[in-house]
Amino acid sequence: MTSYQAYLQSWAWRSNPVKLRELEASGFRCRLCTHSAADGYSLEVHHRTYERLGREVDGDLTTLCSECHEGVTSMLRARRYAALPPTRPSDFVPAVIDPQPLFDQANQRGKL
Repeated sequence: MTSYQAYLQSWAWRSNPVKLRELEASGFRCRLCTHSAADGYSLEVHHRTYERLGREVDGDLTTLCSECHEGVTSMLRARRYAALPPTRPSDFVPAVIDPQPLFDQANQRGKL
């Protein structure tokens, strides 16, 4: 378990006053689609920055429903992935040192 995952499961995160203020300031509604906890939607608090993880200040967090949170997280991951330098197939597949023919050419002579 990473320290981030451990933090999200900790009492410090569950009782974080900045997190609780953000939930209240949002009216317990998703900041993107306005789904609310009162309507049965699961709300999560998204870290807009990880600079002060464990020492969050107002503005570091935003309330999102689980669906919007997944979408935002996927978009941010895609942006990070797109920013990586291009890779070559040889970065993933070991080079073939002694390639073998697909068929035995000696047995194929004269059979055409």
